[in-house]
Amino acid sequence: MTQHDTAGAAREFLERTGLEPTLNRILVLSAVAAHHRPVTAAEVHSHILREHRINRVTVYRILDLLADRGAVNRFNSGERAQHYCVGGNHSHFHCTGCGRVQCIANEDLHFDETAVANALNLAVSHVDLHLEGLCPDCARAAG
Repeated sequence: MTQHDTAGAAREFLERTGLEPTLNRILVLSAVAAHHRPVTAAEVHSHILREHRINRVTVYRILDLLADRGAVNRFNSGERAQHYCVGGNHSHFHCTGCGRVQCIANEDLHFDETAVANALNLAVSHVDLHLEGLCPDCARAAG
C-alpha cells in the first residue's frame, strides 16, 4: 500500500467515524497503519517528522482521541510507553527479552468473543489478551 493509499484510507475512516479529517489526524493514523506492528507515540512522531512538522503533544492527543474512538488499539506492554496499532480484534505479545511487541490474531489463539462470552455468561464485545514471554530469538539466546 502506498503512502497516498494509507492517507486516503485514514481520511475515509475519520469521516466515517465523525471525526474531522485534519491533516495531523490523517498523518497520525497513517503513521500507525504504515508500521504494520504496534508502535509508540515517539515512533509515530518520528515517522511524521520526516516530512511534516508536528508537536509531540499533538501526536499524543490525537492518538488518545483515535484510541477513544476505536480507530487504533492502545495498550501498555508492561513498559512505560503505550503502544498503538490498527486492525480488528486481536491480542498482543510482549517479549521481555528484547522488548518487541507484536499483534496476534485471536483466531490464531483459537478463541473468539462469542466463545469467551458464552463461557463466562457475559456480553463480551472485544477480547484483548496481553501475553508476555520470550520471542523465538530471545528464547534461543537464553537457551
